Amino acid sequence: MKAALKGVLPIVPTPFAKSGEVDEVSLRKVAAHAIEAGAAALVFPGVASEDLYLSAEERRRALGLVADVARGRLPVIAGVNSSDPAEMVEITRMAVEAGADGIMAMAVPGMEGDCGTWFGRIAAALGEGRPIILQNLFKPRGADLSADEMLALAAEVPAIRYVKEEGIPSGPKVSRLVAGCGPDLDGVIGGGGARYLLEELDRGAMATMPAIELLDLHVALYRAYAAHDRAEALRLYERSLPLLLIQAPYRMRLTKLILKHRGLIECDDVREPLPEMDGELTELVLELYERASLTRELADA
Repeated sequence: MKAALKGVLPIVPTPFAKSGEVDEVSLRKVAAHAIEAGAAALVFPGVASEDLYLSAEERRRALGLVADVARGRLPVIAGVNSSDPAEMVEITRMAVEAGADGIMAMAVPGMEGDCGTWFGRIAAALGEGRPIILQNLFKPRGADLSADEMLALAAEVPAIRYVKEEGIPSGPKVSRLVAGCGPDLDGVIGGGGARYLLEELDRGAMATMPAIELLDLHVALYRAYAAHDRAEALRLYERSLPLLLIQAPYRMRLTKLILKHRGLIECDDVREPLPEMDGELTELVLELYERASLTRELADA
């Protein structure tokens, strides 16, 4: 993958059928929608894909489907996360076989004190020519590395070309990482569900990796920001925040509710244990989505 990762890199969720199995038809539909909506790359599976709740075979097959939809159109970044670093090495090998153009790997507590060795093994499994996005998340799931630790890790493992910073607050780390970009690091990617997107862009992030339900809006926001139209970027950012505030605790439930509302998936079931959304909240989410959606604006343009 030669081109730099810039723009909106949405995480493709995993749709499930009422039977509990992965809904492959809906998965293809969501991936195709993301390409048409202006994604710069597709990411699967990530935390927003319920990655830890997929079997090895489900992960392999679903990643292959996403890669098939995107082939020749967009790069695909495969998440290889696991609480077991040795399993991450094996998942990386599988991701290459499934057609991934690069991977995203989280520094996890199981690597503590030995991140360089583990990421070296992941890089060896990945092979040359494919980048690693180092994902940094707070504990207990992530190792919560400092900016200096991440820059040192990128210098030690040449395959690490990007950092996705998920910390809260993310701003100071983003600034420190951007200042450290150069021969050892190509850029910084914003995380945290795009709740802090405008600040991250102001601090020099070159991309954002949110969930997919507001992809049209996030693409328009990023393009406005890149065109130095700050007023429009602020307008769109403010428009996204009520939904992203609700998304923080409900996460994939909100994402799938909106995707089902749009007819992109058949079922909004999730596997990850998350709070339930009752009828009143569901109505509010869909009302807020209709107010935030750019569908009518794009149709009238």
